[in-house]
Amino acid sequence: MARVPVGAYVPGDSFFHRAHPFVKFYWVFSFVIFCFFNKNPYINYALTVVGLIFVVLTKTFPSYVRAMVIFFPAAFAMIFLQSIVPPAVFDNPTFLTEVGPFSLYTESIIYGMLFSSRILCITTWSILMLMTLHPGELSSALQRAKVPYTVNFMITTTLQLIPILQREFGIILSAQKSRAMQAQGFKALLPSIIPVFAGAIDRVAQLSMSLETRAFGSKNERTLLRYKKFTIKETVLSILSLTPILFVFYARFNLNSFVPSGGFNLSPTVGAIIVVFCGTAFLSIIFGATFAIRFIGKK
Repeated sequence: MARVPVGAYVPGDSFFHRAHPFVKFYWVFSFVIFCFFNKNPYINYALTVVGLIFVVLTKTFPSYVRAMVIFFPAAFAMIFLQSIVPPAVFDNPTFLTEVGPFSLYTESIIYGMLFSSRILCITTWSILMLMTLHPGELSSALQRAKVPYTVNFMITTTLQLIPILQREFGIILSAQKSRAMQAQGFKALLPSIIPVFAGAIDRVAQLSMSLETRAFGSKNERTLLRYKKFTIKETVLSILSLTPILFVFYARFNLNSFVPSGGFNLSPTVGAIIVVFCGTAFLSIIFGATFAIRFIGKK
């Protein structure tokens, strides 16, 4: 199977692939609202694990890992940086332990875990939706929903822009490699920028000509190549997507946003392990990427 660009549609026949675009959007939006109003990071991590299970079932895991290269370091950094800084939003923070020159507090670690869990949960479900969403089905669904075709065109084109540019970079880097030029590292990207953007400008000119030949400004009804009907099943799934939103608002007013009555408890050993692991992972990724760019990319 050919390598799919990051963020591009991954062909498949899973439940998520067959679902209506609006149903997937409703559920992702519902999880975003849930993550922002929920103050228990463990629940957000559990939702992330559920999303990972669906990523594996939809056979989009390789593309998911490449898309999360940016977000995994951000999640580790959020826990590490929040933990080593004394909490300023709590009046009486609970001292946990000391790791080297840093004093760790329970509230700081939980606060960092909360932001980290939000990043992982939201990005996991959003990437899952994008990788199982065919642009043609999204365009057809927006057209059926009476969205202006100009707005429809901008949305579908934007979703395809990053995969197209990434594919162009890959082609140019392969051409450089075949000519014994440097094809890895940051220095190899600099000579590729000009041809990529020149090709993008040429593609825009071709796209404008294609739009004119296909009567883009016409107000007549357009035919749909790929369209999924919004049946009773889709209606039920859309209504069920309100469940996480209603649940989190109920918890916010009656269950203290899922925060235990006695607060979160961490043992000194567990807290130190979490901070050391996240700090090591974050610094390893940063310095490892720098090492790869400077040394491996030169070979």
